[in-house]
Amino acid sequence: MAKVAKAPKKAKLDRDGLTALGLERLIEIALDEAALNTSFKKRLNAALAGISGAAGVAKLIDSRLTALEKSSTRIRWQKERAFGNDLDSISASIVKEFGAVDPGMALERLIRFVFGYEGISERVNDSSGRIAGIYVQACEAAGRLAPLVPVDQQVRIPPLLTPGLHGMDYHGVRTLLSVRIAAALSPDVLKAWDVVLAAAMKIPAGTTILPAIVHVRRAIANACGDLDAYVAIEESLPDALREPVVVAERLHAAGRNAEALIWVRKPRKSRIGFARRVDILTGGIKPLPDKDRLEAAILDGMKDRTASQAVRWKIFEQGLDAGILREYIAKAGDFEEFEALDKAFAFVEHHREPHAALRFYLAWPRLDLAARYVVARWGVWEGEFYEFLLPAAEAFETDYPAAATALYRALLDRIISRGLSEAYGYGADYLARLSALAKRPGGNDGLMPHADYVADLRRQHIRRHGFWDRIPPEAYRSQ
Repeated sequence: MAKVAKAPKKAKLDRDGLTALGLERLIEIALDEAALNTSFKKRLNAALAGISGAAGVAKLIDSRLTALEKSSTRIRWQKERAFGNDLDSISASIVKEFGAVDPGMALERLIRFVFGYEGISERVNDSSGRIAGIYVQACEAAGRLAPLVPVDQQVRIPPLLTPGLHGMDYHGVRTLLSVRIAAALSPDVLKAWDVVLAAAMKIPAGTTILPAIVHVRRAIANACGDLDAYVAIEESLPDALREPVVVAERLHAAGRNAEALIWVRKPRKSRIGFARRVDILTGGIKPLPDKDRLEAAILDGMKDRTASQAVRWKIFEQGLDAGILREYIAKAGDFEEFEALDKAFAFVEHHREPHAALRFYLAWPRLDLAARYVVARWGVWEGEFYEFLLPAAEAFETDYPAAATALYRALLDRIISRGLSEAYGYGADYLARLSALAKRPGGNDGLMPHADYVADLRRQHIRRHGFWDRIPPEAYRSQ
Protein backbone atom coordinates (compact mmCIF):
# COMPACT_ATOMS: atom_id res chain seq x y z
CA MET A 1 0.00 0.00 0.00
CA ALA A 2 1.33 3.39 -0.95
CA LYS A 3 2.04 5.75 1.93
CA VAL A 4 -0.17 8.77 2.19
CA ALA A 5 1.87 11.96 2.04
CA LYS A 6 1.63 14.07 5.16
CA ALA A 7 -0.01 17.43 4.82
CA PRO A 8 2.49 20.29 5.03
CA LYS A 9 2.76 21.82 8.47
CA LYS A 10 0.50 24.83 8.82
CA ALA A 11 2.37 28.09 9.40
CA LYS A 12 1.45 29.93 12.60
CA LEU A 13 0.96 33.61 13.17
CA ASP A 14 4.21 34.02 15.08
CA ARG A 15 7.76 35.23 14.40
CA ASP A 16 8.74 32.08 12.48
CA GLY A 17 5.55 32.09 10.41
CA LEU A 18 5.90 35.75 9.42
CA THR A 19 9.57 35.28 8.60
CA ALA A 20 8.63 32.49 6.22
CA LEU A 21 6.06 34.77 4.64
CA GLY A 22 8.80 37.05 3.38
CA LEU A 23 9.57 40.74 3.62
CA GLU A 24 7.88 41.83 0.38
CA ARG A 25 4.62 40.09 1.22
CA LEU A 26 4.64 41.57 4.73
CA ILE A 27 5.16 45.05 3.32
CA GLU A 28 2.19 44.64 1.00
CA ILE A 29 -0.04 43.47 3.86
CA ALA A 30 1.15 46.28 6.16
CA LEU A 31 0.41 48.92 3.52
CA ASP A 32 -3.02 47.44 2.80
CA GLU A 33 -3.88 47.40 6.50
CA ALA A 34 -2.57 50.94 7.00
CA ALA A 35 -4.91 52.16 4.26
CA LEU A 36 -7.87 50.64 6.13
CA ASN A 37 -6.85 51.02 9.77
CA THR A 38 -5.98 54.51 11.02
CA SER A 39 -4.63 53.28 14.34
CA PHE A 40 -2.33 50.83 12.61
CA LYS A 41 -1.14 53.56 10.25
CA LYS A 42 -0.24 55.79 13.19
CA ARG A 43 1.64 52.91 14.80
CA LEU A 44 3.65 52.41 11.61
CA ASN A 45 4.41 56.13 11.40
CA ALA A 46 5.73 56.05 14.96
CA ALA A 47 7.96 53.11 14.12
CA LEU A 48 9.27 54.94 11.03
CA ALA A 49 9.88 58.09 13.06
CA GLY A 50 11.98 56.05 15.46
CA ILE A 51 14.43 55.26 12.68
CA SER A 52 15.67 58.85 12.74
CA GLY A 53 16.11 58.80 16.52
CA ALA A 54 14.31 59.93 19.67
CA ALA A 55 13.52 63.45 18.48
CA GLY A 56 11.46 62.27 15.53
CA VAL A 57 9.34 59.80 17.45
CA ALA A 58 8.99 62.25 20.38
CA LYS A 59 7.52 64.87 18.05
CA LEU A 60 5.01 62.40 16.65
CA ILE A 61 3.96 61.03 20.05
CA ASP A 62 3.69 64.51 21.57
CA SER A 63 1.41 65.66 18.79
CA ARG A 64 -0.90 62.69 19.35
CA LEU A 65 -0.97 63.26 23.12
CA THR A 66 -1.66 66.97 22.66
CA ALA A 67 -4.56 66.24 20.33
CA LEU A 68 -5.94 63.72 22.83
CA GLU A 69 -5.67 66.18 25.73
CA LYS A 70 -7.28 69.08 23.85
CA SER A 71 -10.27 67.12 22.63
CA SER A 72 -13.42 67.32 24.73
CA THR A 73 -15.86 65.66 22.34
CA ARG A 74 -18.11 63.02 23.83
CA ILE A 75 -17.35 59.63 22.31
CA ARG A 76 -20.57 58.01 21.11
CA TRP A 77 -20.93 54.28 21.46
CA GLN A 78 -20.65 53.75 17.70
CA LYS A 79 -17.09 55.16 17.77
CA GLU A 80 -16.02 53.68 21.09
CA ARG A 81 -14.22 50.70 19.57
CA ALA A 82 -12.21 52.81 17.11
CA PHE A 83 -11.38 55.25 19.92
CA GLY A 84 -10.12 52.39 22.07
CA ASN A 85 -8.00 51.14 19.19
CA ASP A 86 -6.44 54.59 18.85
CA LEU A 87 -5.64 54.74 22.58
CA ASP A 88 -4.11 51.28 22.38
CA SER A 89 -2.03 52.40 19.41
CA ILE A 90 -0.71 55.44 21.30
CA SER A 91 0.28 53.30 24.28
CA ALA A 92 1.94 50.66 22.09
CA SER A 93 3.84 53.31 20.13
CA ILE A 94 5.20 54.84 23.33
CA VAL A 95 6.21 51.51 24.86
CA LYS A 96 7.51 49.61 21.85
CA GLU A 97 8.64 52.22 19.37
CA PHE A 98 9.76 55.06 21.64
CA GLY A 99 10.85 52.72 24.44
CA ALA A 100 13.27 50.97 22.11
CA VAL A 101 14.93 54.31 21.26
CA ASP A 102 14.91 56.18 24.59
CA PRO A 103 13.31 54.47 27.64
CA GLY A 104 13.51 57.61 29.78
CA MET A 105 11.72 59.87 27.32
CA ALA A 106 9.23 57.07 26.57
CA LEU A 107 8.38 56.65 30.26
CA GLU A 108 7.78 60.39 30.58
CA ARG A 109 5.26 60.20 27.69
CA LEU A 110 3.64 57.12 29.16
CA ILE A 111 3.11 58.99 32.44
CA ARG A 112 1.54 61.85 30.49
CA PHE A 113 -0.70 59.37 28.66
CA VAL A 114 -1.91 57.65 31.84
CA PHE A 115 -2.51 60.94 33.65
CA GLY A 116 -4.95 61.81 30.87
CA TYR A 117 -7.32 59.05 31.92
CA GLU A 118 -9.43 61.35 34.09
CA GLY A 119 -10.44 63.40 31.07
CA ILE A 120 -10.97 60.34 28.90
CA SER A 121 -13.23 58.67 31.48
CA GLU A 122 -15.54 61.69 31.31
CA ARG A 123 -15.85 61.46 27.53
CA VAL A 124 -16.66 57.79 27.07
CA ASN A 125 -19.15 55.37 28.58
CA ASP A 126 -16.72 52.59 29.43
CA SER A 127 -19.24 50.10 30.81
CA SER A 128 -17.24 47.16 29.44
CA GLY A 129 -14.03 48.33 31.11
CA ARG A 130 -12.08 48.07 27.85
CA ILE A 131 -10.81 51.67 27.93
CA ALA A 132 -9.80 51.38 31.58
CA GLY A 133 -8.06 48.13 30.72
CA ILE A 134 -5.87 49.92 28.16
CA TYR A 135 -4.69 52.32 30.85
CA VAL A 136 -4.08 49.49 33.32
CA GLN A 137 -1.93 47.76 30.69
CA ALA A 138 -0.04 51.04 30.20
CA CYS A 139 0.66 51.16 33.96
CA GLU A 140 2.00 47.61 33.87
CA ALA A 141 4.14 48.49 30.84
CA ALA A 142 5.53 51.49 32.74
CA GLY A 143 6.70 49.13 35.47
CA ARG A 144 8.63 47.14 32.84
CA LEU A 145 10.00 50.26 31.16
CA ALA A 146 11.23 51.98 34.34
CA PRO A 147 14.17 49.59 35.02
CA LEU A 148 15.51 50.40 31.55
CA VAL A 149 15.85 54.11 32.39
CA PRO A 150 19.47 54.96 33.31
CA VAL A 151 19.84 55.73 37.02
CA ASP A 152 21.07 59.27 36.38
CA GLN A 153 17.84 59.95 34.43
CA GLN A 154 15.49 58.40 36.98
CA VAL A 155 15.47 61.56 39.10
CA ARG A 156 13.23 63.14 36.45
CA ILE A 157 10.47 60.60 37.04
CA PRO A 158 9.15 61.27 40.61
CA PRO A 159 8.43 64.98 39.98
CA LEU A 160 6.20 63.95 37.09
CA LEU A 161 4.22 61.55 39.28
CA THR A 162 3.91 63.46 42.55
CA PRO A 163 1.39 66.12 41.38
CA GLY A 164 -1.07 63.37 40.48
CA LEU A 165 -0.94 61.84 43.95
CA HIS A 166 -2.49 64.69 45.90
CA GLY A 167 -6.00 64.02 47.15
CA MET A 168 -8.05 60.97 46.31
CA ASP A 169 -7.40 58.92 43.20
CA TYR A 170 -10.90 57.54 42.77
CA HIS A 171 -10.15 55.63 39.59
CA GLY A 172 -6.81 54.36 40.91
CA VAL A 173 -4.92 54.66 37.61
CA ARG A 174 -2.42 57.27 38.81
CA THR A 175 -1.80 55.28 41.97
CA LEU A 176 -1.23 52.05 40.07
CA LEU A 177 1.17 53.80 37.69
CA SER A 178 3.21 55.28 40.55
CA VAL A 179 3.28 52.01 42.49
CA ARG A 180 4.50 50.04 39.47
CA ILE A 181 7.22 52.60 38.72
CA ALA A 182 8.26 52.82 42.38
CA ALA A 183 8.95 49.08 42.38
CA ALA A 184 11.63 49.59 39.70
CA LEU A 185 13.51 52.79 40.54
CA SER A 186 16.86 52.89 42.33
CA PRO A 187 16.86 53.04 46.17
CA ASP A 188 18.49 56.49 46.28
CA VAL A 189 15.83 57.95 43.97
CA LEU A 190 13.07 56.28 45.99
CA LYS A 191 14.35 57.55 49.34
CA ALA A 192 14.52 61.12 48.04
CA TRP A 193 11.04 60.75 46.58
CA ASP A 194 9.64 59.45 49.88
CA VAL A 195 10.93 62.54 51.70
CA VAL A 196 8.90 64.68 49.29
CA LEU A 197 5.81 62.49 49.65
CA ALA A 198 6.03 62.40 53.45
CA ALA A 199 6.03 66.20 53.54
CA ALA A 200 3.04 66.31 51.19
CA MET A 201 1.01 63.59 52.91
CA LYS A 202 -2.08 65.17 54.42
CA ILE A 203 -4.88 62.93 55.66
CA PRO A 204 -8.29 64.68 55.61
CA ALA A 205 -10.10 64.39 58.92
CA GLY A 206 -12.68 61.64 58.99
CA THR A 207 -11.74 60.16 55.63
CA THR A 208 -12.32 56.45 55.13
CA ILE A 209 -10.43 56.23 51.83
CA LEU A 210 -6.69 55.79 51.80
CA PRO A 211 -4.99 58.66 49.92
CA ALA A 212 -2.89 57.78 46.88
CA ILE A 213 0.32 59.00 48.52
CA VAL A 214 0.04 56.34 51.22
CA HIS A 215 -0.15 53.55 48.64
CA VAL A 216 2.94 54.88 46.90
CA ARG A 217 4.90 55.36 50.14
CA ARG A 218 4.11 51.77 51.07
CA ALA A 219 5.37 50.66 47.65
CA ILE A 220 8.58 52.62 48.15
CA ALA A 221 9.17 51.01 51.55
CA ASN A 222 8.58 47.59 50.00
CA ALA A 223 10.94 48.29 47.09
CA CYS A 224 13.66 49.41 49.50
CA GLY A 225 13.07 46.44 51.78
CA ASP A 226 12.63 48.91 54.65
CA LEU A 227 10.21 47.34 57.13
CA ASP A 228 10.79 50.10 59.70
CA ALA A 229 9.72 52.68 57.13
CA TYR A 230 6.61 50.65 56.34
CA VAL A 231 5.70 50.46 60.04
CA ALA A 232 6.34 54.17 60.49
CA ILE A 233 3.94 54.95 57.64
CA GLU A 234 1.23 52.87 59.33
CA GLU A 235 1.87 54.55 62.68
CA SER A 236 1.38 57.96 61.05
CA LEU A 237 -2.10 57.05 59.82
CA PRO A 238 -5.36 57.55 61.71
CA ASP A 239 -6.61 54.36 63.34
CA ALA A 240 -9.41 54.01 60.79
CA LEU A 241 -6.94 53.78 57.89
CA ARG A 242 -4.42 51.40 59.43
CA GLU A 243 -4.04 47.75 58.51
CA PRO A 244 -2.64 46.37 61.76
CA VAL A 245 -2.97 42.72 60.74
CA VAL A 246 -0.92 43.33 57.58
CA VAL A 247 1.80 45.03 59.63
CA ALA A 248 1.74 42.17 62.14
CA GLU A 249 2.12 39.63 59.35
CA ARG A 250 5.17 41.45 57.97
CA LEU A 251 6.78 41.77 61.39
CA HIS A 252 6.15 38.09 62.09
CA ALA A 253 7.72 37.10 58.77
CA ALA A 254 10.78 39.16 59.79
CA GLY A 255 10.99 37.34 63.14
CA ARG A 256 10.00 40.46 65.10
CA ASN A 257 7.29 38.66 67.02
CA ALA A 258 7.07 40.90 70.09
CA GLU A 259 6.22 43.88 67.87
CA ALA A 260 3.96 41.72 65.72
CA LEU A 261 1.94 40.70 68.77
CA ILE A 262 1.27 44.34 69.64
CA TRP A 263 0.06 45.06 66.12
CA VAL A 264 -2.09 41.96 65.71
CA ARG A 265 -3.95 42.85 68.88
CA LYS A 266 -4.68 46.39 67.76
CA PRO A 267 -8.35 46.83 66.85
CA ARG A 268 -9.04 47.45 63.17
CA LYS A 269 -11.78 50.02 62.88
CA SER A 270 -14.36 49.17 60.27
CA ARG A 271 -14.74 51.61 57.41
CA ILE A 272 -16.87 51.93 54.32
CA GLY A 273 -15.62 49.61 51.61
CA PHE A 274 -14.34 51.36 48.50
CA ALA A 275 -13.18 49.42 45.47
CA ARG A 276 -11.54 51.42 42.71
CA ARG A 277 -11.95 50.23 39.16
CA VAL A 278 -8.24 49.55 38.84
CA ASP A 279 -8.32 47.30 41.92
CA ILE A 280 -11.06 45.23 40.31
CA LEU A 281 -9.34 45.01 36.93
CA THR A 282 -5.96 44.03 38.42
CA GLY A 283 -7.23 41.76 41.20
CA GLY A 284 -5.70 44.18 43.68
CA ILE A 285 -8.38 43.53 46.30
CA LYS A 286 -6.90 40.90 48.58
CA PRO A 287 -8.40 39.44 51.77
CA LEU A 288 -6.73 40.40 55.02
CA PRO A 289 -4.74 37.73 56.85
CA ASP A 290 -6.66 35.68 59.40
CA LYS A 291 -6.12 37.73 62.57
CA ASP A 292 -6.57 34.94 65.10
CA ARG A 293 -4.49 32.37 63.22
CA LEU A 294 -1.75 34.95 62.81
CA GLU A 295 -1.81 35.69 66.52
CA ALA A 296 -1.41 31.98 67.28
CA ALA A 297 1.56 31.76 64.89
CA ILE A 298 3.16 34.83 66.49
CA LEU A 299 2.76 33.32 69.96
CA ASP A 300 4.38 30.14 68.68
CA GLY A 301 7.27 32.27 67.46
CA MET A 302 7.54 33.66 71.00
CA LYS A 303 7.60 30.10 72.40
CA ASP A 304 4.37 30.71 74.30
CA ARG A 305 2.58 27.44 73.49
CA THR A 306 -0.04 27.82 76.21
CA ALA A 307 -1.22 31.15 74.84
CA SER A 308 -1.09 30.04 71.19
CA GLN A 309 -3.13 26.93 71.97
CA ALA A 310 -5.69 29.03 73.80
CA VAL A 311 -6.10 31.17 70.67
CA ARG A 312 -6.50 28.08 68.48
CA TRP A 313 -9.12 26.65 70.81
CA LYS A 314 -11.01 29.95 70.71
CA ILE A 315 -11.01 29.81 66.91
CA PHE A 316 -12.27 26.24 67.02
CA GLU A 317 -15.09 27.09 69.40
CA GLN A 318 -16.20 30.03 67.27
CA GLY A 319 -16.52 28.20 63.99
CA LEU A 320 -15.91 24.48 64.52
CA ASP A 321 -12.97 24.78 62.15
CA ALA A 322 -11.58 21.30 61.51
CA GLY A 323 -8.33 22.74 60.15
CA ILE A 324 -7.56 24.74 63.29
CA LEU A 325 -8.37 21.71 65.44
CA ARG A 326 -5.79 19.72 63.48
CA GLU A 327 -3.27 22.49 64.21
CA TYR A 328 -4.27 22.39 67.87
CA ILE A 329 -3.81 18.61 68.04
CA ALA A 330 -0.47 18.83 66.20
CA LYS A 331 0.79 21.35 68.78
CA ALA A 332 -0.50 19.31 71.75
CA GLY A 333 2.05 17.69 74.02
CA ASP A 334 2.62 13.95 74.39
CA PHE A 335 -0.53 12.08 75.46
CA GLU A 336 -2.58 15.31 75.32
CA GLU A 337 -4.05 14.76 71.86
CA PHE A 338 -6.55 12.07 72.90
CA GLU A 339 -7.89 14.21 75.72
CA ALA A 340 -8.07 17.17 73.36
CA LEU A 341 -10.01 15.17 70.78
CA ASP A 342 -12.49 13.94 73.38
CA LYS A 343 -12.98 17.52 74.54
CA ALA A 344 -13.46 18.74 70.97
CA PHE A 345 -15.98 16.06 70.02
CA ALA A 346 -17.94 16.70 73.22
CA PHE A 347 -18.06 20.39 72.35
CA VAL A 348 -19.26 19.63 68.83
CA GLU A 349 -21.93 17.24 70.10
CA HIS A 350 -23.58 19.99 72.14
CA HIS A 351 -23.03 22.85 69.72
CA ARG A 352 -25.99 25.20 69.27
CA GLU A 353 -25.92 24.97 65.47
CA PRO A 354 -26.38 21.39 64.23
CA HIS A 355 -25.50 22.18 60.61
CA ALA A 356 -22.13 23.55 61.72
CA ALA A 357 -21.55 20.43 63.81
CA LEU A 358 -22.38 18.18 60.86
CA ARG A 359 -19.99 20.15 58.65
CA PHE A 360 -17.26 19.53 61.20
CA TYR A 361 -17.87 15.77 61.40
CA LEU A 362 -17.82 15.54 57.60
CA ALA A 363 -14.65 17.63 57.33
CA TRP A 364 -12.73 15.75 60.04
CA PRO A 365 -13.90 13.19 58.73
CA ARG A 366 -15.87 10.95 61.13
CA LEU A 367 -18.77 9.55 59.11
CA ASP A 368 -19.79 7.26 61.96
CA LEU A 369 -20.24 10.15 64.39
CA ALA A 370 -21.84 12.25 61.68
CA ALA A 371 -24.36 9.51 60.85
CA ARG A 372 -25.32 9.00 64.49
CA TYR A 373 -25.63 12.77 64.93
CA VAL A 374 -27.89 13.10 61.87
CA VAL A 375 -30.30 10.37 62.94
CA ALA A 376 -30.49 11.62 66.53
CA ARG A 377 -31.55 15.04 65.24
CA TRP A 378 -33.53 13.92 62.22
CA GLY A 379 -36.08 16.75 62.48
CA VAL A 380 -33.67 19.71 62.43
CA TRP A 381 -32.11 19.41 59.00
CA GLU A 382 -32.91 22.21 56.56
CA GLY A 383 -32.94 21.30 52.87
CA GLU A 384 -31.88 24.87 52.18
CA PHE A 385 -28.31 23.67 52.83
CA TYR A 386 -28.45 21.20 49.96
CA GLU A 387 -24.94 22.14 48.77
CA PHE A 388 -23.48 20.09 51.59
CA LEU A 389 -26.45 17.96 52.72
CA LEU A 390 -26.70 16.23 49.32
CA PRO A 391 -23.01 15.14 49.23
CA ALA A 392 -23.38 14.04 52.85
CA ALA A 393 -26.45 11.94 52.05
CA GLU A 394 -24.61 10.34 49.14
CA ALA A 395 -21.62 9.60 51.38
CA PHE A 396 -23.89 7.93 53.95
CA GLU A 397 -25.73 5.67 51.49
CA THR A 398 -23.28 2.76 51.55
CA ASP A 399 -22.74 2.23 55.29
CA TYR A 400 -25.24 4.48 57.06
CA PRO A 401 -28.60 4.21 55.24
CA ALA A 402 -30.66 5.72 58.07
CA ALA A 403 -28.55 8.90 58.06
CA ALA A 404 -28.86 9.09 54.28
CA THR A 405 -32.64 8.69 54.66
CA ALA A 406 -32.87 11.57 57.14
CA LEU A 407 -31.03 13.94 54.80
CA TYR A 408 -32.84 12.91 51.61
CA ARG A 409 -36.12 13.52 53.42
CA ALA A 410 -34.95 17.02 54.40
CA LEU A 411 -34.01 17.74 50.79
CA LEU A 412 -37.33 16.42 49.48
CA ASP A 413 -39.34 18.28 52.14
CA ARG A 414 -37.85 21.60 51.03
CA ILE A 415 -38.66 21.02 47.37
CA ILE A 416 -42.25 19.91 47.82
CA SER A 417 -43.20 22.21 50.71
CA ARG A 418 -42.06 25.26 48.78
CA GLY A 419 -43.46 24.08 45.49
CA LEU A 420 -40.12 24.37 43.71
CA SER A 421 -41.43 23.03 40.42
CA GLU A 422 -38.08 23.44 38.65
CA ALA A 423 -36.62 20.99 41.21
CA TYR A 424 -39.41 18.38 41.07
CA GLY A 425 -37.18 16.11 39.00
CA TYR A 426 -34.62 16.10 41.80
CA GLY A 427 -37.39 15.49 44.31
CA ALA A 428 -38.60 12.47 42.38
CA ASP A 429 -35.05 11.11 42.40
CA TYR A 430 -34.79 11.63 46.17
CA LEU A 431 -38.05 9.74 46.71
CA ALA A 432 -36.77 6.86 44.59
CA ARG A 433 -33.59 6.76 46.67
CA LEU A 434 -35.65 6.80 49.86
CA SER A 435 -37.68 3.84 48.60
CA ALA A 436 -34.48 1.92 47.88
CA LEU A 437 -32.95 2.80 51.26
CA ALA A 438 -36.14 1.67 53.05
CA LYS A 439 -35.65 -1.85 51.69
CA ARG A 440 -32.19 -2.15 53.22
CA PRO A 441 -31.52 -3.35 56.77
CA GLY A 442 -31.47 -0.37 59.09
CA GLY A 443 -32.68 2.00 56.41
CA ASN A 444 -35.28 3.56 58.74
CA ASP A 445 -33.74 2.86 62.13
CA GLY A 446 -34.62 5.67 64.51
CA LEU A 447 -36.88 7.29 61.93
CA MET A 448 -40.51 7.30 60.86
CA PRO A 449 -41.26 4.22 58.69
CA HIS A 450 -40.99 4.97 54.99
CA ALA A 451 -44.66 4.15 54.28
CA ASP A 452 -45.82 6.54 56.99
CA TYR A 453 -43.45 9.26 55.75
CA VAL A 454 -44.73 9.04 52.16
CA ALA A 455 -48.37 8.95 53.29
CA ASP A 456 -47.83 12.00 55.49
CA LEU A 457 -46.00 13.81 52.65
CA ARG A 458 -48.85 13.11 50.26
CA ARG A 459 -51.49 14.15 52.77
CA GLN A 460 -49.84 17.51 53.42
CA HIS A 461 -49.00 18.27 49.79
CA ILE A 462 -51.68 16.51 47.77
CA ARG A 463 -52.10 19.63 45.62
CA ARG A 464 -48.54 19.51 44.32
CA HIS A 465 -49.76 17.79 41.16
CA GLY A 466 -46.64 18.68 39.21
CA PHE A 467 -44.64 16.59 41.62
CA TRP A 468 -46.99 13.66 42.14
CA ASP A 469 -47.53 13.31 38.40
CA ARG A 470 -43.85 12.33 38.19
CA ILE A 471 -44.28 9.55 40.76
CA PRO A 472 -45.66 6.13 39.75
CA PRO A 473 -48.85 5.49 41.78
CA GLU A 474 -47.46 2.23 43.16
CA ALA A 475 -44.68 4.23 44.81
CA TYR A 476 -47.16 5.55 47.35
CA ARG A 477 -50.32 3.40 47.08
CA SER A 478 -48.55 0.21 48.03
CA GLN A 479 -46.75 1.65 51.01
